[in-house]
Amino acid sequence: MTEEKKDFFLMHKDVSVCLMSISFDGTLSNIRKKPGAEGHFPLGGQKNLTRFCEWWKNRAIPKTRHGAKTALQRLGYSSTGSALVNNLALSLNDCYWIRPRDEDLTWAEVSLFQNDFTDTFGEITFNESHKIDLRNKTRFDSATTQGELQKKWCIHEDGRRFMVKGNHGVSYQQSINEVFATKLHEQLGFAHYTPYYLTDITVDGNRKGLGCMSFNYCSEEVESISAWEVLQTEKLRPSDSYYHLFKKACLKLGIAEEDFNNFIDYQIMTDYLLTNTDRHMNNIAILRNPDSLQVIGMAPVYDTGNSMFYQLSLAELRGVRLSEVKTHSFVEKEIRLLKYVHDRELVDPDRAEMDFSLYLKDIEERHDRIPLLQSLYECKLESLRAFRKGKDIWKARYTA
Repeated sequence: MTEEKKDFFLMHKDVSVCLMSISFDGTLSNIRKKPGAEGHFPLGGQKNLTRFCEWWKNRAIPKTRHGAKTALQRLGYSSTGSALVNNLALSLNDCYWIRPRDEDLTWAEVSLFQNDFTDTFGEITFNESHKIDLRNKTRFDSATTQGELQKKWCIHEDGRRFMVKGNHGVSYQQSINEVFATKLHEQLGFAHYTPYYLTDITVDGNRKGLGCMSFNYCSEEVESISAWEVLQTEKLRPSDSYYHLFKKACLKLGIAEEDFNNFIDYQIMTDYLLTNTDRHMNNIAILRNPDSLQVIGMAPVYDTGNSMFYQLSLAELRGVRLSEVKTHSFVEKEIRLLKYVHDRELVDPDRAEMDFSLYLKDIEERHDRIPLLQSLYECKLESLRAFRKGKDIWKARYTA
């Protein structure tokens, strides 16, 4: 039996980009590009249709999202792909969406930036037992947020869109880490970052917990394109460094080399201080105007929750070797990321002395970790001081 398919236009605001058939589970076929709209075709899919299909798959909420299976069941979706289609592939990161061929919808009618919505998928992933009247769910939920943590989009009373995030396990450290990183950026006088704030959340079983929230830096005039999507514009070979390929692609798109170097230098050095092990290619992005298609620059630093040894037990924390920390980024070993830094004086360690009392907000059972976290951070500060003075610290042997 052939699976039912339906024709949709991929839209960029009100620009029709292509016509394509989409099956019930979200699989694409019969993709027909619209002449004259080539520039609006998603950057990550411009090289070939295989990459376009990958771009499409990456819009769906990950199956690994905490609570995703329950949310899909309660909302009546067979997969995250079917959720994506049912919600018109709308996002609060960009202005792409899909319009059924037989409907006359406009961007003004569906835009999550303009219209009220309730992120029911996000609500359920936070609290499986929370009773939500699904009859009142909007069709135009955001179905494209990446990442594995519970997340939900909300609308502030002033109209701004903001995201609330939870944590893995019983600890609140990932949310606290986001706020700790915010305070570090403040102290360093760096302006191009996403501020995070602690907020109360309700989790499974109607229990009270601590999460974090941040306002959306995207709008109808500014959309975000991940580094992974930017990389799809280049020929990828296993031996190539993602750093050099990403830089090459960004410069082609109009980002000034000095701006690229300064941003990435700062991000690498502060990620090193914070032991952020999750600066993968979906946690770096560029910004673009969706109307003119002009690239604006690098997206602000965001998503630093998987840092400060959040996943280690107390015993593991006592045995950490800073020279062996592994990360999901341009290279596997965290310390070797510093080899990419051009301006070693961009981050002043003397302005990066931090108050660790914020971690007292975590559950009491984890308070014994705080002195160890502070000690490891101070070791990182001393290493960065040596690096700032010209020492290639990845060549040195040291333990903590």
